[in-house]
Amino acid sequence: MSRVQRLMSAGCGGQILLSFFAQESVRDDLPPDVTLKDMGTRRLKNLSNPEHIFQLEISGLPCNFPDLKLPYARHTVMDTIRILIADDHALFREGLRALFAALPDIEVVGEAADGAAAVAQVATLQPDVVLMDINMPDLNGIEATRRILSAQPGLGIIMVTMLEDDASVFAAMRAGARGYVLKGAHHDEILQAIRAVATGQAVFGPAIATRMMNFFQGLIQPVSKSGIAVQAFPELTDREREVLVLIAQAVSNKEIAEKLVISMKTVSNHITNIFGKLQVADRAQAIIRARDAGLG
Repeated sequence: MSRVQRLMSAGCGGQILLSFFAQESVRDDLPPDVTLKDMGTRRLKNLSNPEHIFQLEISGLPCNFPDLKLPYARHTVMDTIRILIADDHALFREGLRALFAALPDIEVVGEAADGAAAVAQVATLQPDVVLMDINMPDLNGIEATRRILSAQPGLGIIMVTMLEDDASVFAAMRAGARGYVLKGAHHDEILQAIRAVATGQAVFGPAIATRMMNFFQGLIQPVSKSGIAVQAFPELTDREREVLVLIAQAVSNKEIAEKLVISMKTVSNHITNIFGKLQVADRAQAIIRARDAGLG
């Protein structure tokens, strides 16, 4: 029995409602006497956010049902969320644009293939939300986010990236991003993040939220007998401790520079200071000291 037949059997003449993504999966399997009616964006019971709904209609069965609630008060027009997509992969931008094209509350107003173009287009197009990749040519997404928010601090920026390491996540947070979603996330997760950030909320996907909790749990400081919290390597600055954590994770100098958005020379200076303060001769000894202290 096909998915459509199961739906028809379950409906038994009652109202059958499908989400936007569900109707996409069955649209090509519809029998000749079955159609999908686009109900637009509606608010349904037990759903926290409005959804784009389709009603499955079967010839010969009732199809007039009580009207669904609009997402907002009657006679009001739902605001459209204006989106700018900044990513250096054209196929990814096209995929997002195709996803948003069928949604009445989201409009793509522009695309950028690098950070510099994103900064310029934000100033010109005034979007509500920017979907920002991190690794882009010329100007990366972290620095682009800083520049954009220095001029428009209220703008919602969501990082949509393949990077899920702690350094990238916290660099994005420090830059002012209000969301962080992995590119492998389900479309629903991306849409929820956009709608939440557009209303002023901050959203981090489940995978990122888990990493953040693990990170902060790892920062829980041991307590001495006197009850005073003991910090590993108090002689290090916060930045040097951050570099040491990455060294303990076997991250190369070049990768450290990219993750922390600093120059290679600055990385080398930090490492020299770390070696001197910890009195170690090389990276291998630094890694041992860091891991023994619970870092990395």
